[in-house]
Amino acid sequence: MSSSILFFTSALVTLICAIILWRNALQRQSVQNQTNSIAGLLVTGIALNIWAIHLLGSLAADGINFTLATGTASMTLLVQIIYCIGILRYGTQGLGLFLLPVIAVPLFLIPLLPEAHAANWVRTTSVLQTSHLLISMLAYAILTLAAIHALMQILLDRALKKKRLSMLVQALPALVDIERHMFAQVKLATILIGISILTGLVWQWVEYQHFALLNHKVLLALFSFGVLVLLQVKHSRASWPTRIASRTVLTAYGLLVLAYFGVKFIHSLLY
Repeated sequence: MSSSILFFTSALVTLICAIILWRNALQRQSVQNQTNSIAGLLVTGIALNIWAIHLLGSLAADGINFTLATGTASMTLLVQIIYCIGILRYGTQGLGLFLLPVIAVPLFLIPLLPEAHAANWVRTTSVLQTSHLLISMLAYAILTLAAIHALMQILLDRALKKKRLSMLVQALPALVDIERHMFAQVKLATILIGISILTGLVWQWVEYQHFALLNHKVLLALFSFGVLVLLQVKHSRASWPTRIASRTVLTAYGLLVLAYFGVKFIHSLLY
């Protein structure tokens, strides 16, 4: 079975989970009794994603081999796993209304990416470089969850101000819970991005005896890190309203996406 079919099937299974959640939300049905079924489908999607990544040859004898496709699939896999754990431990189904479609889209698109079947994008050659990439991927996955919470927070905040509580809004977690989860994820993502930047600079020094601070990845990651640190400071002082905090998280996430994928994707299309 080809990796393209596996990615497509994994996306389809993830989309089915999203449809179940949306159907229950719109019909105001409880999904508590469907937790095991949804988790089972997600585990199936995760297994298919892992199989597809394996077929792409991401594991090499001297390290990890990343193309744009394997990088996207691996980060998506981490988000899938974190959300599945969240469902089993905390019953966070409401997050899946937005997160699961976001997960499905890149899985559908992976076979179409320019480097899905091309030469190596990045091949790690040391434990330090491998650790740097893995930490970066985990930071991206956690910040993705924070960004989805930020979107839900914006939606719920606007609905409460306009006093328009649709069935979708009523299916979302409480605003206090969304904010608590978002800032917990932001805090962890900030720490991981900081460690990622540090390990990346150390690896550059060990490998090349200099720091490539003007590299687009380093600059964009530093900007994202700075935005998140500023958000943490403002949150500790309670000086920013909810809508600004949410938009700040989305800004930091956008910078991180550009750092990890944006420039490389454009380069792949041009060359």
